[in-house]
Amino acid sequence: MRLALPWALLLLLPVLKMIVDHFRKSSGASLRFSSLSSFKKVPHTARQRFMPLLFWLQALALLLFVFAVARPQVKDMTQGIPKEGVAIELVVDISSSMDISMPFQDTMKSRMEVTKQVVEQFASERPNDLVGLVTFARYADTVCPLTLSHDSLLYYIRELEIESRPNEDGTAFGDAVTLAAARLKTAEERYETEADETTGYTIQSKVIILLTDGNNNCGRHLPMEGAALAGHWGIRLHTIAITDPPEMKTIQTPEGPVQIEAEPLVQERILQKMAETTGGIYRRATDEASLRDVYSEINTMETSEIESARYHTYTDTFQPFAVVGLLFLVSHALLTTTWLRRIP
Repeated sequence: MRLALPWALLLLLPVLKMIVDHFRKSSGASLRFSSLSSFKKVPHTARQRFMPLLFWLQALALLLFVFAVARPQVKDMTQGIPKEGVAIELVVDISSSMDISMPFQDTMKSRMEVTKQVVEQFASERPNDLVGLVTFARYADTVCPLTLSHDSLLYYIRELEIESRPNEDGTAFGDAVTLAAARLKTAEERYETEADETTGYTIQSKVIILLTDGNNNCGRHLPMEGAALAGHWGIRLHTIAITDPPEMKTIQTPEGPVQIEAEPLVQERILQKMAETTGGIYRRATDEASLRDVYSEINTMETSEIESARYHTYTDTFQPFAVVGLLFLVSHALLTTTWLRRIP
């Protein structure tokens, strides 16, 4: 327990003086009389025995009020406030093709539902990082700005829906990467301006994680333009393609026929080139397990030594002292006007 206003205990001095004066007064003679032997034989009434209670009710009430004013507090919890971390923009495709089913454990779910669960887990494992959410179909939108308050971020991830309007459908991950890079650059500049030694938050590195299942077919910015901008601003771009299992083709070799994967699709080659341009990785996911493995790999790669400022949370406990003191005062007032009333 601690006192938030310890200087308030100086108010105890007048109360202590009142108590000392009370004892001095009671020890002195009120009337001079030759002998008290006859009075000692007279029994005390209950009213006489309880009369000193009036003073102590008043004194204890004042003591409790002074202690309440000093605001006693108990430590509620200790929190670590991150001072530095990674800024991550999660860029998620919400085009109509994300409604295609993919394996999820022992059943089938839409690509969007699987993505939401995996991305939510990834975000919840980054408590010290700034994480934001950008979605795209024909147009790119900032759904959740970069934030350390991940409760709101997780809410937006759970509420993601596939774009249902035909005129809004499409795949513009070039625009989405460009928007995410701009958001990260703005956040870095803002935190550099606001940073100080005690409360500032420092962005150690900037990361974009792009997830898509289609080919860039609309938008104002080409995919490589977005990747080049990210690379220019020191942002690492990881790309993930959700696809069906790769087709296999058979080729003849001197040792006989061998099955190999068919050539990757055009968008896969583009996504791979985007990642390589910024020092990121490209991965393909065909089911829930492989998608979860990709995010786990990125989670392991994008680590930093987190320095946290420690903050203690205290809860005020002055209320019981104030309530008991008030009860003592009310009791004092009732007794002085009824049973223990003095005239005069």
